[in-house]
Amino acid sequence: MPEPSSSSSASRDSLAALQLAKTSPVLRRRRRMPSGLLVLIVLCLLVAAVVMFQQITAVPSVQTAVVQRSSPIADREITTANGYVVARIRASVASKVQGRLTRVLVDEGDLVVADQLLAEVEHDELDAQVVEAQANLAAAKESVPTREAGLREEQASKATFRASLEEQRSAVAEAEAVFAESEASFKRTEYLFNKKIRGDADLDEARQARDVAKARADLAKTALLTAESRVVRAGAAVEVAQQQLVMAQHEIDAAAAVLQRILAIRQKAFIRAPFSGMILRREAEPGEVVSPANTGASGSKTVVVSLADFATLEIEVDVYERDIARIARGTACRIVLDAYPQQPLAGSVRLLRPTADRSRATIQAYVTFSEVPAFARPEMGSRVSFYSGDVDVLVPDRIYVSNAAITRRDGKEGVLALVGKKLRFRPLQLGPESDGLRRVFEGIDAGEIVVLDPAVELVDGLAVRAAGE
Repeated sequence: MPEPSSSSSASRDSLAALQLAKTSPVLRRRRRMPSGLLVLIVLCLLVAAVVMFQQITAVPSVQTAVVQRSSPIADREITTANGYVVARIRASVASKVQGRLTRVLVDEGDLVVADQLLAEVEHDELDAQVVEAQANLAAAKESVPTREAGLREEQASKATFRASLEEQRSAVAEAEAVFAESEASFKRTEYLFNKKIRGDADLDEARQARDVAKARADLAKTALLTAESRVVRAGAAVEVAQQQLVMAQHEIDAAAAVLQRILAIRQKAFIRAPFSGMILRREAEPGEVVSPANTGASGSKTVVVSLADFATLEIEVDVYERDIARIARGTACRIVLDAYPQQPLAGSVRLLRPTADRSRATIQAYVTFSEVPAFARPEMGSRVSFYSGDVDVLVPDRIYVSNAAITRRDGKEGVLALVGKKLRFRPLQLGPESDGLRRVFEGIDAGEIVVLDPAVELVDGLAVRAAGE
């Protein structure tokens, strides 16, 4: 095989010297991407976007003021306290017997009248006891006529024996009279016999007559004793019959008392309203076991429903001791319920507690409504202002707005009110200016924010923000 020429080898060496190796550091640096520079560029773009957005959405700043409220009786105000609506007449109605609740006839918010049936506890066993007691009472009553008839019979027998006794006493007296006469006749005959005036036959006849009269008198006395004994026995029988009749009447009374007791216990199974009012809470449901509050049986409920008389709603507030000297029973009050701030109510102090709360340095006061509102509910929050003297606590407050906020739009005076971030023109009924303020009769309420730059152009509400936000 022929060897390559020297000129060809030299050409290949020259070309190899001109090529760069793949692993050369210079080649690697050209292929890398500058990551730091890329991040910097992205951040610059974001900042530019935020600046442009803020410029586009910029909200102008305006000076504002708050619409103020002033009370014409503020100088008569003693103090103000927060409290809650409570019912002076309120009850947690519980069962008087332990048992399973079978029915609940009312629901929360229902109006009930006194003695209305609210719920019922099972009473099957009590019903059976009532039937048994009624039967015992009927049996006791049935025995009275029999006892009365027996007493009448014994009294009739006693009367008969008494009549017989009187007859026997008459017979004894008559027999003793006959005997006395026969005794006297015998003695005369015996005297004449001794004088030989009468014979033996006359004496024997007189003796026989005397003996017969004596025997009859003795027999009459024996019969009298028997009659007297019968009368005594009849009297004892009458007393026994009377006692039996009294016992029968006592049995009636006892049976009636037992029946009355069972009926009273059964009546406790029917839970009734102690007074007229509204059901606040339904605490138990049918099937649950209820028991009297004083027993507290395990697993049972003691309260069935909570009831309050809404006619006795009042405000319970805590007044600081430093103010209590100027507050007394009958002090006029202005009541504002938190739920109805635009509807103030008149009231007066009904009671000041005779003791203070040492930990809070307050005294509890109870304020009654002049007329209980239909929208009042127990446990509502309220604010009570106390006033001295005889004042009209419902005199409306006065609303004032800065005169600098007054502007005119379409021939009407008003203000630019800040609602959220937008301005709205509010036409007002205004009074005269006083100390840089204008009284507002209608059109805006206290606490609203108005603009103090009437020159602001109102275009489609104009989104603004108050200075200092």
